[in-house]
Amino acid sequence: MATLPRQRRSAQHAQLHAAPYNRTRELNIVFASVGCTDSRVVDELLPRITHLLDVSVKALLDKAFRGQDFIQASSSCLTMPNATRQSAIRDVAEIEQEAAELCEWAHLLVLAPLDANNLARMLHGHTDNLVLEIIRSWNVSKKILLLPGMSSPMWENPMTKKQLTKIRRKWNWVQVLQPMLWTFVDERKKVISWEAADELVDAISNQVDLMNIGAGLDVAPSQKSILPHGTRRPGTFLPPELWTMILDFTNDWELAQTLHIYTNLPPPEAWTSHMKSKGPLGYMEELELTLLRGDLADVKHFVAQRSVPRWLSKLSVKLIMRFAMTDLLAHLEANHKDLFWAAFGHAFLPVKASAVFGRTEILEFWRTSPSFLTKEYDAEALDGASRAGFVNVLEWWQHSGLPLKFTESALEQASGQGHVQVLEWWKAQSTAVDDTNASVDSSKVRLKPGKSICYATQNGHADVVRWWVQSGIAFPHEDTVPKLASTHGHVEVLRTWHELKGSKMIFDNQVLVGATKSGTVEVLEWWKQSGLKVEYKTCDVEEALEDGHEGERGMEVRRWWARNGLNLGVGTSEWMKTKVLNS
Repeated sequence: MATLPRQRRSAQHAQLHAAPYNRTRELNIVFASVGCTDSRVVDELLPRITHLLDVSVKALLDKAFRGQDFIQASSSCLTMPNATRQSAIRDVAEIEQEAAELCEWAHLLVLAPLDANNLARMLHGHTDNLVLEIIRSWNVSKKILLLPGMSSPMWENPMTKKQLTKIRRKWNWVQVLQPMLWTFVDERKKVISWEAADELVDAISNQVDLMNIGAGLDVAPSQKSILPHGTRRPGTFLPPELWTMILDFTNDWELAQTLHIYTNLPPPEAWTSHMKSKGPLGYMEELELTLLRGDLADVKHFVAQRSVPRWLSKLSVKLIMRFAMTDLLAHLEANHKDLFWAAFGHAFLPVKASAVFGRTEILEFWRTSPSFLTKEYDAEALDGASRAGFVNVLEWWQHSGLPLKFTESALEQASGQGHVQVLEWWKAQSTAVDDTNASVDSSKVRLKPGKSICYATQNGHADVVRWWVQSGIAFPHEDTVPKLASTHGHVEVLRTWHELKGSKMIFDNQVLVGATKSGTVEVLEWWKQSGLKVEYKTCDVEEALEDGHEGERGMEVRRWWARNGLNLGVGTSEWMKTKVLNS
């Protein structure tokens, strides 16, 4: 009998499923260019950035740019000049407000280029213009890409090295790229190192990839997420052929590759290029294959033989997170700090480990890492874990000693996905919403039900609807349940709601309208058989029939109404009169 070979990585939480509710997001970028008026900034660089997939850009340009440059830039995105502070109080207030709004909107600030003068003023906290005001107001949990711009003699001056060293050591939210250097020809600036623009576009594209890691994917909660702590599984001894059958059944090619199990599965689209007969194309594909099939020693050997990448690809980061390669994270943190911070800095690890991959090993690494003494995270971590059903992640946060940050989305998404075990977990951590007693346990949280009952109803989770009613937790929007269930065709939710509410069930004549428009005869028949007094107006039903389904579903609804007394050939008064179904 053969054991599972090279089980060097934990495979729990590894099964991936498509999640249509988890879509890509746009990266909001503020692009600022100060100190260089080369027309290529607006003619070439800015359009390249705005044409990237999943980005939204707003541009701030040096006031020294020509009017036609502003017109050209405006054809790519919203563009405004880098306003300077004037003596008028109104001007100052406008700059401060504009900066605050841009900082709130943006996920990424791109300074391309930032000249030596503004670089120095940035380091001293000056706010003489709109760009400096934004830098001074920037939320340091979000990244800044800095492309220094200056003359070649300035770049070689020791002061530049001193300033950039300070940024690298103290301003870890700023990623410094290769400079844009210029010289002077015929009393005009001439850029001599435009290659820096290519690196900038690649860096922005990488940021888009990092933000959207996990979009379109959901990691199914494994048995581990609901087992009590300390549960051990016995060692498993199975023949290789059976492991192949298991991995084929899971449809998980990546897992088979990382565990070195033969599989009949074809490689996913992201891996087809790597697996061609001629082998992987280029450095990054080779690194990705090494991460997939190798261990830490293999990766260290690869980097030593080749070079250290400036950043990691989306696929590389996904592998590290999915298979919880904490030993590799520790190696990068200790030996390649810039690369580590570029890929995993700020709130990336806690949010993605919680909301996308369900890996408490990554969370524990983050909690104990010296690089993250300031714990940067937001409600997306717990909200996302609740949506995904990761009770193990929620339990980790409970025992971490860190504040539980969450919004209404936590319970709404858990309800919409049918995760009763998540709702039970939140209930166990909660105190009554209206409990103002001073003796209430400070470790308890006040729940935020939001529109949870609506999400559960719309998605047809009758068990969740029952849970909310029986939980003892007050929640709003009860009156929407019958209408939503009728519109979306969920008869079981209607049965459950009627069972729980009885004569106190609140609804109006829109329940029949919604079912008619959506073409669900089963719902119409349920209302008929319910014994409830259900009202309708002929005018509303006629409009619903016109707006509803065509084809066979539409004909079934029309036949149902014909059998149940609908007459469209009546006068206006009768047409608008309220009637009762079955009367």
